[in-house]
Amino acid sequence: MIDAKTTGLVELVPRKPVMNGPTPRGRPGFVSDTYFDAAVQEMEAIGLRVQLQAHPGSAPFGVLSGRTGSRFFLLPARPRAVSAASLALVQPVRFAPRAVKGLAIVGARLGLTRFLLPRQVHISGASDFARMVDCGARHCAFLTGTPSPHRKLSAQLMDDTGRIRAYAKVSLNPAVHALLVREAETLRFLGAIGLKSAWIPRVLLSEVRGGTAILATDTVRTTGASCMTDLDALHLTFLEELVIRTASRWARSGVSLLGDWAAQVERLGDHLAQPWRQRFDRAIKILSTEPQLISSRGLAHGDFTPVNSFRQHGCLCVFDWEYAGDAYPADYDLICYLDAVARLGGIRSASLAATLEHRLVSELGRSPVEANRRLIAFFCVHALRGAGRQPRCAGLMSNWEGENEAARTLDALLCRAFES
Repeated sequence: MIDAKTTGLVELVPRKPVMNGPTPRGRPGFVSDTYFDAAVQEMEAIGLRVQLQAHPGSAPFGVLSGRTGSRFFLLPARPRAVSAASLALVQPVRFAPRAVKGLAIVGARLGLTRFLLPRQVHISGASDFARMVDCGARHCAFLTGTPSPHRKLSAQLMDDTGRIRAYAKVSLNPAVHALLVREAETLRFLGAIGLKSAWIPRVLLSEVRGGTAILATDTVRTTGASCMTDLDALHLTFLEELVIRTASRWARSGVSLLGDWAAQVERLGDHLAQPWRQRFDRAIKILSTEPQLISSRGLAHGDFTPVNSFRQHGCLCVFDWEYAGDAYPADYDLICYLDAVARLGGIRSASLAATLEHRLVSELGRSPVEANRRLIAFFCVHALRGAGRQPRCAGLMSNWEGENEAARTLDALLCRAFES
């Protein structure tokens, strides 16, 4: 934890966001969106003021809706270099959106942001927040976050030339506070051991104050950086070094992992639907026959996907370490990446199970049994995370986005395990 005396972070008191004024042109509704409002509260908590109308010291920001809805980018309309650079915050992984982004960058450099993004809000205080992080930045772009119980505000900090200097995460949610503290600790640990196969962000600011958590890290990202949409030798080299360099501290036996998962199922209790309890019971029994197949080899990133890594000048850059830890089975990060790639290709459910098994066996040298058991373990952990993140309400069972598809995929894997 960084002491306030050394960070210069003043006590910040959340204020109720003021989002009055006429409805902006274009598609209405973002002002009344629950997640947008929550992000505005986080912005207010760090000293920003967000309104629909211009006010003293404010600057216009275009509002861009994410593909999934309830996810918004707030991009500065000027200066041009900063406006263009702010689009680095948008990381499409499919060809068509990437092409659109390229055109948008050209338009921003020509000063057309206000025409490309007619919906606007006006924000003041962004430059003060950027300077507070002390990374040479004076401008910010914002992402309201992916709708989920762990949603948080993200900010991209830039200097006057549009060079990206840092990224920051902000949250008022105590559950997210713990994740950001964990991420800061993990980044410091990784910085100390000095991985050679990937660039890892350095912590600039880690603070929980007045109910607001802030984590700021440096970056090497440029506007030209993009996500890699399939597994590459860079990923494999990084994952291998990560487990080798962290094995002494983070490796865990399969028996230990299975005990943790069984305890999580029990803690969820009646909030977990009976079919899921039965599914976990079957999975744990299968995995218990050869627990060494899923033993953790070392630290896992926990959310290793194309959007949480990119290639820059031939080097892999890996960020968003908030879910990192030791409670993951063997090959968790590898499967996480393969799963994301398969979903980008439109593969689902039973086909997803077969596709992932095939890649693990034919491309990555795992035995059929290793592939099956590690996939079962992966989807169990993924489901437990999804169920565990949901609010606990009396009389209501946990349900989460993708639950039905996860059930079908896990059922297919369990059937294949019994057949073998």
